[in-house]
Amino acid sequence: MFNVILHILFVITVIYLLVCLIYFLIQEKFIFVPTLPGESFEIRLATHTEEFHLQTPHNGRIHALLLKVEKPKGLIFYLHGNTGSLKRWQFMAEEISGYGYDVFVLDYRGYGQSKGRKSEAIMHRDIEYCFDFITEKYQDSRTIIYGRSLGCAFASRLASRKNSDRLVLETPFYNMHETGKYYLPFLPIKLLLRYRFRSDIFIQNIHCPIIILHGTKDIIVPHSQALELFRLAEKANRKVQMTTIVGGKHSNLNSFPLFRERLEEFLQ
Repeated sequence: MFNVILHILFVITVIYLLVCLIYFLIQEKFIFVPTLPGESFEIRLATHTEEFHLQTPHNGRIHALLLKVEKPKGLIFYLHGNTGSLKRWQFMAEEISGYGYDVFVLDYRGYGQSKGRKSEAIMHRDIEYCFDFITEKYQDSRTIIYGRSLGCAFASRLASRKNSDRLVLETPFYNMHETGKYYLPFLPIKLLLRYRFRSDIFIQNIHCPIIILHGTKDIIVPHSQALELFRLAEKANRKVQMTTIVGGKHSNLNSFPLFRERLEEFLQ
């Protein structure tokens, strides 16, 4: 009987270690969910749009769009979520341009027509390169960094390293470790992660005004993670505000009047 128990424990241990190994090897499949790489699409916007293919360090090729409005108040540098590509996000960028700003939006490596080997450090460098490229054209204008979901991690780091007038974080997560624990509490996520996305560290080094917007019914990223980020930011920056959208989910905050009102106030 004892030998049977030992055998069962051995099998369970092997299966568990195998699951850990599989997660370690394919974690990018969980974190990044683009549409078909290299997919071409038609820009279907009423807003005047310029298209860029930027050669970035580490052999990157980043596809980006610049939406231009009449008499812009400045520039919004928009970093989108982990699903889809510019084929989808062009429409969200156009909606945001309705607040009176030109909007620059890019696809990360492996998304749409953007290419290159990924790592957390390399992706951050891509974003800094693109930010420097486009803000050179807006030196005398207000610059807003805007992150959505995964994009909040990129936006937080960028705002901690570059000058911007404001930072918008829509449905942010605390860091990738906490998010991984939320989905896979039975795995030693901290040991397995190659992408850490430490928004909890970045946000403590941001000095411009910040707004965090999150819904109470978000099952992708719990509302509690946004609250924890807010508490950290509040200790280091008195110019931070939290807007909780009661009933809001991960991808529908823009359908709530409170979201649009608070965002418009902040961008003014």
